Amino acid sequence: MTTIQLLQKSIDYIEENLKSSISLLEVSEISGFSVYHFCRIFSNYVGMPVAAFITKRRLYHGIYEIQNGKNIIDIALLYGFDTYAGFFKAFKREFGCSPTKFLKLNTVKRPITVNLIREAKIMLTQREIKQILSNWNLDSNLEIEDTLTLGGTVKSHNTWLINGKYIFKTGKNIAGLKTHIAISKELEKSGVLAATPIKTIKDENFVIEDDRYFCLTNAIKGKFLTPEERYAGNRIETGKKYGEAIGNLHKILKKQDKNSEVNDSNLLKTVLDWALPQTKITMEQWECPLPDEFYEDFTKNFSKLYNELPRHIIHRDPNPSNIMFHDGEVSGFVDFEISERNVRIFDPCYCATGILAEATTIADRFEKWDEILKGIITGYDNICKLTESEKLSIPYVIYSIQMIFIAWLNGKEELKNLAMQNRKMLLWIWENRDRCFPNI
Repeated sequence: MTTIQLLQKSIDYIEENLKSSISLLEVSEISGFSVYHFCRIFSNYVGMPVAAFITKRRLYHGIYEIQNGKNIIDIALLYGFDTYAGFFKAFKREFGCSPTKFLKLNTVKRPITVNLIREAKIMLTQREIKQILSNWNLDSNLEIEDTLTLGGTVKSHNTWLINGKYIFKTGKNIAGLKTHIAISKELEKSGVLAATPIKTIKDENFVIEDDRYFCLTNAIKGKFLTPEERYAGNRIETGKKYGEAIGNLHKILKKQDKNSEVNDSNLLKTVLDWALPQTKITMEQWECPLPDEFYEDFTKNFSKLYNELPRHIIHRDPNPSNIMFHDGEVSGFVDFEISERNVRIFDPCYCATGILAEATTIADRFEKWDEILKGIITGYDNICKLTESEKLSIPYVIYSIQMIFIAWLNGKEELKNLAMQNRKMLLWIWENRDRCFPNI
């Protein structure tokens, strides 16, 4: 059995025994690992320690039963908490509010057993990577290095640097990979560096095993700027470089708009139908509520502007870790897997929010961010002249991006800190809107 299949046996055992005492020795023996090894690989695959996972599952099941009429104290004791106070404390730490408040804001669905095969991160050993790379005509002496995301703070679990000049990537979004390949090839024709695929020995762009792809591309010369580099020196000029690069990218993408098959996204509908209602609940739940004025202003004014906004294919994920620099200038873009047709102002706004989100090590990141935002918008406007409607829509697109991210991060335990940062960002941007958007 594979490691994931063995871990799934322990997951199933935990789910069946949430009302009983569960020891690490028990669940490790179910998988056939030592306690030490089990704890290490469990955290790697599931994204949290074993004890935290058990507590979270007990809380999910407990709140579901409370919603269905069970006594809250009885449920706390039934699921292994010594007192109701212990249950309350654990619940608030996990969900940001009391059980009573949570049930006023949310309808709880019946908990479903975690399926690691469907949900877990891919974990490949160097030996497994080398075996898959045998599909390409590479030297047998392979140097495999980890890559970093989120401004260099998190190790990627699906991307590796090979021999210092190739990127090896795996994922399940095969349609998105095909979009990335098509866009990258068009960019290359236009003289823009992009991560184009290296052909396999069978002259294919990628390899598929089960429901997962494996792709080898050239590595773009350079590296992404660290948060410290983005905030150092003249922040407006740094922002301009990002904005101008996105503008030049858009000029190429616009030419390919009619010939490319991508999802056609309606940003306003996505926010109004899903992200805004979920954000409202989440902000209230975590005790950082936005005033009704925020939601009313967004709905009223963005609805008026939306249909006037130019749209075509965009990158959709131009976070600063996907934009490479070499010798102080932008050298290329990576990762077009989720490219779509959307309002074009989304990309520069997304880049700006990404810079703020990744700057957790910068003490005064909020106070200096308006300079970076100004630079990005100015740089983009230098290349792709913004319409008046686009200029007026900038705060609403930024609010949209934050609400989408807050809604998407809801319940993702391994990204809990990132979720907290983005809630804080949205609240700060709204409260400091006159500073961030002085000309709007």
